[in-house]
Amino acid sequence: MARAAGVSRAQLRTSAYRRLLHDVYVEADVPDSVPLRAAGAALVLPPDAVVGYSSAAWLHGADLIDRRLPDLDVIAQRGDQIRRNGIRATSALLEPGEVTSVFGVPVTAPARTAFDLARRAPDLIEAVVALDAMLNRGGCSLDGLAEQMARCGRWRGVAKVRYALPHAEPLSESPMETRQRMRLVLAGLPRPRAQVPVEERDVVFAYIDNGYEEFRVGTDYDGEDHEKRWRYDLERQERVRDQGWWHRRYTSLHIRGGWRQMVDQVGQALVAAGWRPT
Repeated sequence: MARAAGVSRAQLRTSAYRRLLHDVYVEADVPDSVPLRAAGAALVLPPDAVVGYSSAAWLHGADLIDRRLPDLDVIAQRGDQIRRNGIRATSALLEPGEVTSVFGVPVTAPARTAFDLARRAPDLIEAVVALDAMLNRGGCSLDGLAEQMARCGRWRGVAKVRYALPHAEPLSESPMETRQRMRLVLAGLPRPRAQVPVEERDVVFAYIDNGYEEFRVGTDYDGEDHEKRWRYDLERQERVRDQGWWHRRYTSLHIRGGWRQMVDQVGQALVAAGWRPT
């Protein structure tokens, strides 16, 4: 299609275009949106297939797709063997209520998508990441997820979902915020509250990603987008500290490889504020 429109493969690899999925490109200045994602998926979706797993979450608005490998996850309802570049295909049983449509593209319903992602996650933290993302942005609810789990009580991986569900937090706004919270919890610290408001003269001016209101200890996750607003973040942090909070901002390096340092710092701050481990 690109060649027919006069666009070469070399041009697609320039900064004028960005890749949505394998072999699906869009002009770089076109804003991202769910309708755009659905249109791209429709170009490569095989007949009688349903978009599932991380690609379904992507279409529901929860961006969990691996940008390094932007293949489309599909489920063949009839057990068909689908072999096509850019498609990761599996076979699975889908009940009528477990399939919906996103701008004309058949996709697993939010609760089924969250359930599938959590039960296939490599560990507890990533299972909670999937649940949080679908609860916050993917249209899933805790009640719907509990019902889905009850219907599939003997499926492989359901124990992982059952273990992850009590840790789920609908207010968590990004996967790294979830990973930060779970690192603290699994290290034995109390569970922080997500999106804690901080007031100055009775006006909320900031929300802390993971905070302990009782002890005025809070942590934020700074992603790549914070590079362009570091002055604002620094001023915000000082205002938070002026309200009596111990406050730190952490990056993905702290939450992944350097999580022990983060846990130690938060734990020491909690102890200094009066918390005692049980």
